[in-house]
Amino acid sequence: MPVRPTEASLDEFLTRAVARVIDREHLRALLASGERRLVIKQGFDPTRPNLHLGHVVCLRKLRQFAKWGHEIVIIVGDWTTQIGDPTDRDESRPTMSHEQVLENAATYLAQFHRVVPREGVRIVHQNEWFGRFTLTDVIRLAARFTTQQMLAREEFRKRMAANAPIPVKDLLYPLLQAYDSVAIESDVEVGGTDQEFNVLVGRQLQGQVGQRPQNVFIIQLLEGLDGEKMSKSKPATAIWLTDTPEQVYGKVMAIKDDLMPHYFEWATDMPLGEVRATLEALAKQELHPRDAKAMLARRITSELHSPAAAEEASAAFARQFRERGAPAEAEVVTLARDGSGYVPVVDLLVRAGLASSRSEARRVVSQGGVRVNGRAADASTAVASEGEPLVQVGRRQARRIRWAEGA
Repeated sequence: MPVRPTEASLDEFLTRAVARVIDREHLRALLASGERRLVIKQGFDPTRPNLHLGHVVCLRKLRQFAKWGHEIVIIVGDWTTQIGDPTDRDESRPTMSHEQVLENAATYLAQFHRVVPREGVRIVHQNEWFGRFTLTDVIRLAARFTTQQMLAREEFRKRMAANAPIPVKDLLYPLLQAYDSVAIESDVEVGGTDQEFNVLVGRQLQGQVGQRPQNVFIIQLLEGLDGEKMSKSKPATAIWLTDTPEQVYGKVMAIKDDLMPHYFEWATDMPLGEVRATLEALAKQELHPRDAKAMLARRITSELHSPAAAEEASAAFARQFRERGAPAEAEVVTLARDGSGYVPVVDLLVRAGLASSRSEARRVVSQGGVRVNGRAADASTAVASEGEPLVQVGRRQARRIRWAEGA
């Protein structure tokens, strides 16, 4: 049964991890009255197969909308993904095949339902309407907006300032996303701050065709381990829903101290009163940052997995990094034996997926961040291709190497 929101719950819902709401008072009145079931829209482009913790910030808002009895409509961008939205970068994304898009979407949706229950959720693909579009339809849609309006988008302004190319297909992207709102008659669209331009175009297009303009619900973007926004295009700095409890815990422990306020408020379900008390204790130096981060790591790991998994991950972290023991679990990687019987540690890091290139591997080794079977490695270290050596990089990454003939 739908739950009616209280004044306090609405206050928190409309402000916590929220960057902007248009029209805030109108949306608040709709949610408070419960007079009709709203259509809540969020679209996603499955450019990669997995979701990260930054996505969960939005998903929790959708889950709350659903608890209040509203319909969640997820738009699978099987057309816009093929065009490529340049939101993550200041250049055009490469296009993808329709088959790859659908494969990624299946994985996305399985992870989506780890946060948002299936009840009250409708999944639709853009192909339901764009599959029937003709060139005439595209021209009519494009005629509703000017080139100047599209070039007002921040990413395009940056490219123009840098004299970088802007393919015409990129100018079509906001229009197609906007038409999604018309196709489903959206009442509210939820998106990150990087999607605000596109969402506003949708609101404008609805008004042009005689629909009630959707409310705009813009969510803050959570930072990754590097302090920049968590992104699918930077997988090494993201906390993924597919990460093991140990990986989630270790990554949270690795975030910068100054990101903890955002993580406590945006990336957890911790009651807001507890969040504020914790942050106040941190500010007054009554709580050590290390202890606050451990609390945060347990909380996030518990919410993504389970309380029991969080406790096990905490204990494993203590064994590995405080007691300098081996990790309780490490991903097993099967590699082919080298003909010489030994593999240089730089090559092993690349082959095991612990470094993206030999230059990166050399840098990590030179900084003293690599251990093989608990011993520090240097540039001259070669690992025998026998047994199951444990290779660790820094405080978070480890691989157990399993050798095989011709693997």
